[in-house]
Amino acid sequence: MENKTLTEQGKEVPVARILPSMADILKLRQAPRASNNTAFTFIVEHLAGAVIGQRKWKTARCYVPLSNAMSVSDEAFMLLVLENQYELWMDAESTRVGRGRYTENVPNKKYCGWSNEGMRRFNILLAEVRNNRNKQYSKEVEDATTRTLAERYQTLMAVRGRNSRKRRRHHVPDSDDEANQEEDDDSIYAEDELILLANATGAMV
Repeated sequence: MENKTLTEQGKEVPVARILPSMADILKLRQAPRASNNTAFTFIVEHLAGAVIGQRKWKTARCYVPLSNAMSVSDEAFMLLVLENQYELWMDAESTRVGRGRYTENVPNKKYCGWSNEGMRRFNILLAEVRNNRNKQYSKEVEDATTRTLAERYQTLMAVRGRNSRKRRRHHVPDSDDEANQEEDDDSIYAEDELILLANATGAMV
């Protein structure tokens, strides 16, 4: 399934916006010599903001390592939520989906709607995230990820700057235009938010 906004515009969905397989996401930070860490970069760019706060994380992700911005338990919970809904998102026409793997048919609200299986899974993910963060190469991976996202941000800003200059050459803005421009600046990553969609060929586990 593709990003519909880009598809409707006749554009190919960039690799950076395709949801990786759940198996790849759960590998977290991998040794640089063995992986380019595309899945981890996707986590940082598109998923972490849902926990940290989208507006704050849009630029902070370009210079703040994930482990400095998110606790071990928050990272584990993010993965649990994604794993809970992953198969539903794969089949959904939008990001509005039903109850997931660990929240379906839960008889009570003792654990805020999570099943016993879900709670056990959270504890496993908690241990895996803690162990992954303690890997010797963890900091190197996170630093490389922030550099990658900073480069993407700079490229996007350069394109926006060129497009803005072209518009100014052909149009004299009024007060409404200036207000709209300010709104655009607040949503600079409108298409880069949590994109839980995949192309038809490669993202299923």
